Amino acid sequence: MKALKVKVLKNAPLSLRTYVMELSAPDIAHSVKPGQFVMLKVSHTNDPIGRRAFAVGDVRGDNLYIFYDVVGRGTYLLSSLPEGSHIELFGPLGKRTFELSGDKHLLIGGGIGIAGLTLLGKELRKEGKKVFFVYGAKGKEHLGLKSWLEEENFEHLIFTEDGSEGRKGLVTEAVKEFDRSWTVSACGPKGMLKSLKNLVEPSRLYLSLESRMACGWGVCLGCVVKGTQGNYLRVCYEGPVFRADEVCL
Repeated sequence: MKALKVKVLKNAPLSLRTYVMELSAPDIAHSVKPGQFVMLKVSHTNDPIGRRAFAVGDVRGDNLYIFYDVVGRGTYLLSSLPEGSHIELFGPLGKRTFELSGDKHLLIGGGIGIAGLTLLGKELRKEGKKVFFVYGAKGKEHLGLKSWLEEENFEHLIFTEDGSEGRKGLVTEAVKEFDRSWTVSACGPKGMLKSLKNLVEPSRLYLSLESRMACGWGVCLGCVVKGTQGNYLRVCYEGPVFRADEVCL
């Protein structure tokens, strides 16, 4: 992992509140693995304090792509950074990455959680695996990464809670349409992940957990989750990807 100051090549909206940031970061672009993340300093001052964690959503050549939702002051400041400016970045982080074995992979993303799966989809396809995305959001105005799925020509199914696009309902409803030969990887709201644990055998279900974290490398203990063996696991260090039977949600 490295601490770098990198150039912002693009920072633009994809939908109502979803943005894409393209960064020139060749050292990280050529070493990052699906499931890993970076810590970004969202302003040039100490307000807000600390960095924010973001999944690496895509890699093209020497450049990283970060997909993010504007939901608070930190991400609002991030969205205000102009093209041509520079940002401090630390990464890649996360020791546990996604399972790549198996021939068929179902990737389930809830909201901006799909950004934790997009790089995985590209890596699996590169290895000749069959990949199918299920992407859900509250409404069509929150489907910021639908255009990415279409541009990358991935097979996918859309769910919206209000029925404004795709099927009306929750992404978890799609699981019954895929047999046990599929490895399932998911990232999204905690409620979605808990539901998947009740629907999919834990031996073939991998969860990328989202958590607030201050350091990103296991020191501050701010992102700890309870393990199923009575232990505690740091999302940033032992994770962020866990097999479903390893964590309590």
